[in-house]
Amino acid sequence: ALSVAFLAAAALTGCGGEEKLYNVSGTVTWGGAPVPKGQISFDPDGTKGTKATQGFATVEDGRFNTAVAMKGQGLRPGHYVIRVSGFDGKPGMEAPFGNALFDEYKTTKEFPAADSTFDIDVPKAGPTAKKR
Repeated sequence: ALSVAFLAAAALTGCGGEEKLYNVSGTVTWGGAPVPKGQISFDPDGTKGTKATQGFATVEDGRFNTAVAMKGQGLRPGHYVIRVSGFDGKPGMEAPFGNALFDEYKTTKEFPAADSTFDIDVPKAGPTAKKR
């Protein structure tokens, strides 16, 4: 009977709460200029032990924030592979964000158990990211 009461208490306290997600905000530039429109995906890096759902953000006028409702979702702490797509912001028939400015850019970063800032400069020539 004691083990049943313990399991019931554990079920009520441990399984029902939402996990804390932390916000990431920053800028996205391409060769130093703000990216007009884009998307960022934060994919948990399972090779480094991060178990989480994907985070995301929409880039508008060179800025993003995972806290913006319907345009972002925060992250659990851990290692992530970040994928960035950037567009010219001039919508067309089959391109709601406009034409692509560059091929999908990838970088990696470990995010803490706190809100943080992450600025990305997609180079016109080679892959680098400015991290802080």
